[in-house]
Amino acid sequence: MHSGLFIALWLAGCGTDSAKYEPIGGALTVSGRVVDFKTGSDVTGAVTVSAAGLDPLPVISVQGAAFTMTDVPDNSAFQIIASAPPAYRATYSPTTVIATSDLGGVQALSVAESYLGTLASGFGITPSGGNGIVLLHLVNSVGAAQAGVSGSNLVLAGASGASGPHFLDANMSPSTATSSSASGWVVFFEVPAGAMSLGQAANATVTLQMATSPVAAATVTIADVVVTNGAPPPLPTNVSFSNQVVPIFTNRGCSQCHSGGGIGKNLGNLALDGGVNHVYMQLTDPAYPARVNLAMPEKSKVLTMPSYENPPDAHPNVTFTGPQDPDYLKILVWIREGAKSN
Repeated sequence: MHSGLFIALWLAGCGTDSAKYEPIGGALTVSGRVVDFKTGSDVTGAVTVSAAGLDPLPVISVQGAAFTMTDVPDNSAFQIIASAPPAYRATYSPTTVIATSDLGGVQALSVAESYLGTLASGFGITPSGGNGIVLLHLVNSVGAAQAGVSGSNLVLAGASGASGPHFLDANMSPSTATSSSASGWVVFFEVPAGAMSLGQAANATVTLQMATSPVAAATVTIADVVVTNGAPPPLPTNVSFSNQVVPIFTNRGCSQCHSGGGIGKNLGNLALDGGVNHVYMQLTDPAYPARVNLAMPEKSKVLTMPSYENPPDAHPNVTFTGPQDPDYLKILVWIREGAKSN
């Protein structure tokens, strides 16, 4: 996959209520280089590197095009933001995910202003400073560029007024095509600032999975989109709390923080260990009615707190990278079905 930044998701921390939390622990290192989006060569100039999706932010050092982030918590997902003004636009790279080991060789992408000018001119767009530009890379399950994906499948959720999709040809130049080329790249202009995700297109012919990603004014956001042939599968049904929901909290690290003896010291007064009955009582405790919202399941804190939000909530990192996440959907359906102790 482009830049090797799309990694299997193993993330920590699930729905809490406290307004502010202690750091979740961990002191991992992420290192790599800032490279030109189109050429892959090192970016030159006054390179700057930051991060989005971690609280507190890691310690970052930059030397030339090389960067190192230290004190990155275990089991975290975040975006690297790289730029080198005035030649390179501030660019959010595809989501980086780190588990419990240091991560090296990361390529943080930055898009040249000259290339953005070529794209805008080629598609007849005059970008405004108040919106962002989004570049999506359509890839298959092994990370190879996916050609032939029709634009009718690509809908940015909540991006009213955005211009696109506009497809790049095999040489990553503007084209008049209505489906993806051998490069797999597609661009949207005039995307409002906020949290970007893919919506469900009517009569979709493929299944698309993409991490929810930040968009900011006068910046570029790059995201990987995994394409699977065939329409999206139906939602799960008859979800079992004990057999399908509770294991999520263990498998994805939630119970490591939400535990009386865990690194997060029972964050948000929520304990997700101690047995099925205990976890159920914690989630449905009347003292914390927002944890499971039967009237508006999507607003349940067990779903919103560990998801990417803009502006961000106080949760220290991200668990569910998007609303298509299979575990997110299991919990969502469980709530829609009445949040039963089954």
